[in-house]
Amino acid sequence: MTVLTSLCAATSVSIGAIYMFAAGAPARYVAINGAALMGGGVAASVMRRVSVRDHGLRGASTVAIGLLCLATAVYGIHLEGASRWIRVASMSLQPSLILLPPAMVHFARERGWLSSIGLVIASIGLAMQPDRAMAGTLALGLTALFLHRREPPVTIALAAAIGGFAATLLSADVVAPASFVEQVVQAAFAFHALAGLAIVSGLATVLVPAVAQGARSQDREVFAMFGATWLAVIAFAFAGNYPTPLVGYGSSAILGYCLSAAVLSTHPSVENGAPGRIRTCGLWLRRPPIGYQ
Repeated sequence: MTVLTSLCAATSVSIGAIYMFAAGAPARYVAINGAALMGGGVAASVMRRVSVRDHGLRGASTVAIGLLCLATAVYGIHLEGASRWIRVASMSLQPSLILLPPAMVHFARERGWLSSIGLVIASIGLAMQPDRAMAGTLALGLTALFLHRREPPVTIALAAAIGGFAATLLSADVVAPASFVEQVVQAAFAFHALAGLAIVSGLATVLVPAVAQGARSQDREVFAMFGATWLAVIAFAFAGNYPTPLVGYGSSAILGYCLSAAVLSTHPSVENGAPGRIRTCGLWLRRPPIGYQ
C-alpha cells in the first residue's frame, strides 16, 4: 500500500477501535481488528513486491476467487438461509469481502477475458450464497468501470453481475445483525452523537485514496473501481445487515481493503504494454510512449 492508503486504513480502524472500547465491546474485537490491519499490511507489501508477468496466471487467480465464492455458497457456513462464510482457525471469514475487492481492482487494470470469466463465476456464487451486498458491490464497481472502458470483457462481466444482484433480490435477507459488526453507524449515533460522527468520518476516510488520487491519475478507471467498490460496501452497510467496513468488528473487510489498496498502488508493467511508469534502480520514471525507440 502507499503511505496514503496505509494511513487511511489505520485511521479508520483506530476510530472504530476507540468507539468499540468506549461502547463496551469485548477487548478481543479490538485486538482482532488490529491483528487484521497488521496482517493486511504485510500481505499488501508482499503483493506489491511479487511481480507476476504471466497474464494467464493473473487471470486464473480471478477465476480461482470466483470458484471460491461458488464453493462458499455450497460448502460454507450456513446461517439463517445464507452461506457467505468459511471457518479458519475458529474464526468466521467472508471470502468475497476479502478477495473480491482486489480482484475487481485488478480487473480494472487488466481487462482480460479470463478475469472477466472469473467475475462471472463470482456473480453466480454471490447469487447462490445469497449475498446482496457483495453482488451489488460487484455490479456497481463494474458499472463505474464500464463508464470508463466499454470493452467486451467489461460488458459481459457487468451483465453477469447485474443478473447476480437481481437474483439476490428475489429472496428476503433475514440474517440478524451482530453487535459491532452490522448497523454500526446507527448504534454509534444511539450511543452518542459524537461517536456517530466519528464513525461516519472513519467511513469517509476509506474513500480518500480514490478521491485524492483518482482525478490526477492516468489510471482513472482503476481508482473509479476502487472508490465505487468501497462506497458500495459502505452503502449496503447503511441500508441493511451487512458488515460495516474497517470501523466495525470484522477482519474480512480490513484484509480486503488492504489487498485492494495494494493492487490500486501497483503500477502497470512494461511487459503488458500499459501506459504509466517503469521502475529503474528503485525510482519510478516515466515510461516512453509506445513505438519510441
